[in-house]
Amino acid sequence: MHRLLALLAVLAALSTMAGCGDRGGDGSPPPAGATTLVLRLSELPGLLPPGGVAAVPPRYSLFGDGRLISVPDGPSRGWPQLREDTVAPDDVRELYAAAAALPDGPVADVPDGPVVQVTVGTAGGRHSVTLDRADPAAARLLAALARHADGPPVPYEATAVAIVATPADPTEPARPWPLPTLAGAPLGGTSAGSTCLVLRGADLDTARRAATTADAAARWSSAGQVWQVAPRPLLPDETGCPDL
Repeated sequence: MHRLLALLAVLAALSTMAGCGDRGGDGSPPPAGATTLVLRLSELPGLLPPGGVAAVPPRYSLFGDGRLISVPDGPSRGWPQLREDTVAPDDVRELYAAAAALPDGPVADVPDGPVVQVTVGTAGGRHSVTLDRADPAAARLLAALARHADGPPVPYEATAVAIVATPADPTEPARPWPLPTLAGAPLGGTSAGSTCLVLRGADLDTARRAATTADAAARWSSAGQVWQVAPRPLLPDETGCPDL
């Protein structure tokens, strides 16, 4: 957990430098555009799963066209089930202002304590803060976003999915991976030791069919190795593994 917080602090500092002077907390309007991020809220457990941060889909991502893409509660079997909702322009502005006004920590030094990371899109870049999961301001923003994702569920159909693969115990029972290649490009940071491969089109359909017959704990064999796999749908502002 200490290493996670240190890494998140570095990433937040770099993001702050990129967006310095324009956090959106001065009444400026949120950025516009269907693939432009307004805000993102990620809930990170103290003990990250195999694959690290790259394997954890953001809980909420709000875009400039009002689309809110979120991870609903409940089991997802072997494939993440994201949902899409529409937020009215006035509410987008309110959520943006609330996220931009979040303070920069501090985060309590609690081993294995869950944290919330909030990223705000601005004209000058992106600004991120990391807060305790129990922080009142983070809790209010989380509740406000949840209120906009409580209608009839509309699935978010990603056109590309990153497969985050982590080596597992080679003695564990494993299913054959349905495609020729499973291991992708090496990941760094909290995801070091795992790889990332982006699937699209027919390959994506093949992997989805196979994964939905298993569960999240299933093991897969490929190229003589056993892997634990975490499918991570790419969101409208993401184009590949470096964006995770």
